[in-house]
Amino acid sequence: MDIKALTFDYFGTLVDVDKGGMAGIAEVMRILGVDSPHPVFDVYLDWDMRNVQIYRGGAYRSYRAVAQQALTESINALFPKALNGHNLEALTDVLLTHLVESSPPHDDAVEFLNWAGSRYPLMPITNMDSDLWRRSQLVSYFEHVTTAEMAKAYKPSHLIFSLALDRLGLDAQNVLHCSLASWADIDGAKPLGMYVAWINRTGDTLGPWQPRPDFEFQTLSPVRDVLKQLQSNASGELK
Repeated sequence: MDIKALTFDYFGTLVDVDKGGMAGIAEVMRILGVDSPHPVFDVYLDWDMRNVQIYRGGAYRSYRAVAQQALTESINALFPKALNGHNLEALTDVLLTHLVESSPPHDDAVEFLNWAGSRYPLMPITNMDSDLWRRSQLVSYFEHVTTAEMAKAYKPSHLIFSLALDRLGLDAQNVLHCSLASWADIDGAKPLGMYVAWINRTGDTLGPWQPRPDFEFQTLSPVRDVLKQLQSNASGELK
């Protein structure tokens, strides 16, 4: 295994997207003035599931457009008539602003990026729009990014992963992809020949028909040990 670059899923893998998403949904609910019997997390999860279903279920549209449709459907289902008289674009911007700006980095992600940044090219492969990426908290760690907007496709499509490899100028077998989202990233990266470290922060279980990752860890920290061992092995072979 000759790893020459690292790629990452962003939301969930590097930052706690649930915190940012819940903050956004809570602010939307405050603006709408809804008295909800539903916990904020349940409302956020309803929006998130609709969001993924929509962008996986049709031709490419911008993440912002998809998020707005999902927000409209979610609020209409959970809080009928609450959207009357409100600007949907403004509400979507409130949600997405929190999603990208209020999702705090995981401690192990910051430590890992600080270590890896001087050793490997690093690139997120993310399902967000490019302008949203530029507002995210960890943007300073990355010289390059590949977004769904650039590829006109969402993960797990091979189009976004292929574009990332082209932009890195590397073969798939020289890239280790680190991700929390199995359906988006294991399913998308493995068929191209990329190595995958599944960062299974929530103790999920893979489906019976899914490809298996090369590594499975609870945090990013053990990935450093893998890379150090690979570097040590390569040094030994050169002696």
